[in-house]
Amino acid sequence: MASNQEMNLPLRLLVDKEKNRVVVGEASGDLVDILFSFLTLPLGTIIRLVSKKKQVQLHDEAEEIGCINNLYQSVQDFGDGVFWNHICKRMLLCPRNPCEALCQKLKLKVDDTEPMKYFMCSKGCRRGGDWFLSTFAEASCSCGKLMDKEMKLHGDSSEKTHENGVFVKGETMYLIFDDLKVLQSSPGNSVQQLVQLGYKNFHNLKEMSLNVGLKEILELLKHALTSKSPLSDVFLGNGESKRMCIFKPKLRPHNQRGVIYPFDINLKVTMRKSKKKILYAEAEGDFVDFLFSFLTTPLGSILRLLHGNFFLGCMNNLYISVTDLNPSWLTRPSSTPLLNLRVAPQFGCRRHPTQLCEGDTPCYWYGTGIIKNNICYAIGNGVISKEQSLIQRAAAMKLFDPRSPDGTRESAVGFVKRPSLFVVWDDLQVTPLANTSSISFLQKLNAPLDDLEEHEVRIGETEALNLLGTSLTSKAALTEALLYLLKNTKEEAMA
Repeated sequence: MASNQEMNLPLRLLVDKEKNRVVVGEASGDLVDILFSFLTLPLGTIIRLVSKKKQVQLHDEAEEIGCINNLYQSVQDFGDGVFWNHICKRMLLCPRNPCEALCQKLKLKVDDTEPMKYFMCSKGCRRGGDWFLSTFAEASCSCGKLMDKEMKLHGDSSEKTHENGVFVKGETMYLIFDDLKVLQSSPGNSVQQLVQLGYKNFHNLKEMSLNVGLKEILELLKHALTSKSPLSDVFLGNGESKRMCIFKPKLRPHNQRGVIYPFDINLKVTMRKSKKKILYAEAEGDFVDFLFSFLTTPLGSILRLLHGNFFLGCMNNLYISVTDLNPSWLTRPSSTPLLNLRVAPQFGCRRHPTQLCEGDTPCYWYGTGIIKNNICYAIGNGVISKEQSLIQRAAAMKLFDPRSPDGTRESAVGFVKRPSLFVVWDDLQVTPLANTSSISFLQKLNAPLDDLEEHEVRIGETEALNLLGTSLTSKAALTEALLYLLKNTKEEAMA
């Protein structure tokens, strides 16, 4: 079988000769599956994959998406001592795809994250009578040894897929438009769409047949984040079209401005009055963990949270296409994971002001050296599988949580150590404040001291969503997301 780098998928294009623009493409479900898999990628993975572009075209700069790149770079620049352990840093730089098992079945694997593996303590230790399982070989057992004994997973029934497709049925054909809108391929759809685009005949159109490999897929991913015409940009060499990254922050409703919710986060921000700009925020671990959790969040989750108020290149069209497809064309007609994506288990933020949460942690059982996922479901339904018969006196296992010093789920605090203090700049660069001279810090601001004004604000759901949106569309995320809070504070003080 061809390797991931050698595999190619056919794509047929209909091109407007005069405008040198792709009108529509036609491809099988195998290619559409790959496009839809973009929605499952966490932002940290997207940044890493887009940055790989420099390896293909050395003179091109890596594409910047708002200021989310600064968050990723901040994690890269931090020493391991800022985090609970070195695993936490790796989790943020290489976050887990919530649909990893499904995406492993794609004909071209876009996500280069290492597949999940399972480990136990080589000494067979228990803690409080419980077996512990880790998905990281570097985790430390309570005995002081590494949990580096790799175990084999059996019977992962939760990720069974149809043989002819991953998200959509692979044996059917689909129409892919220049803005990545996807429709079922049929003569009726083709006629309707071509007429809507202004084409009454094929006089100005020509056909192109080409093969799409991993290089082209990564280019499509890059252009789909910013461009309105990624097919033309990539396959016709039109370069970058007009950027399409829009987000309009919302204001917290007046009837909620005095209400405090359990996951709200307090934040101290400093603005420059003359420029009406937030320079930086002094933040504790909860706020920094919240920002870093953007990196572990799948793109599809963000599109769902900010739906109707957020446009990121053509990615919205991919998401809408999934919702509009006839369910019979999906491999999971009643419950496609693309419309309900959550952060992978253990990769979330403990205090998250939005409704975004981690996926459910699977059940793991252990017996005679075999690990079984979802065996509790099989037992509960009286079903005896071949894998289950291999397990004698199966015992429930606890999943080691690398975000806490001792690995217990209950004490998982976040990614960065507590107590800790950070500076978050307007463009979301994050720097630790430990051993930093406040006098030197103020001198580097190069701003009149009487032009600085400090405010305390509260980050609730509205502000959290604003920050998420501006992180992907703006170079001044704090100002665009939070400045209205400072104006309200001033008005209330004067009233």
